[in-house]
Amino acid sequence: MKKKFKIMFLIPICILASCAMQETPRDADSVSTSNTKTLTKPKITNSDEKGISIRYAQISIGFDANCNPNRIMRDELNECSKLPENVKSLAIQHCESVGKKALFLGNKTNLIQMTVSKFECE
Repeated sequence: MKKKFKIMFLIPICILASCAMQETPRDADSVSTSNTKTLTKPKITNSDEKGISIRYAQISIGFDANCNPNRIMRDELNECSKLPENVKSLAIQHCESVGKKALFLGNKTNLIQMTVSKFECE
């Protein structure tokens, strides 16, 4: 009975996770840094020549007109995503150190409500 319950519970979770909308990658240089700052020092959680993930607590003051802060029902999902200047610089410097350009893949929130920004080095 427990096994059946676990399977019935995990199937919808897996379906929802696989259907989650993906961010549209964009050049990190073009990401706005207005209205957002870090509350904690950014910490690199994962990095290699392929990319970098940076975790930090942030504060955003207001949102730009026509931007949905929750990115619900948008075609261009991370068009409104912003990065604190120190996070953006850290990612750009990391990718430049391996001779590549930083692409911003988007922000997510972890279990303790800290922002995790992901970048790909291309």
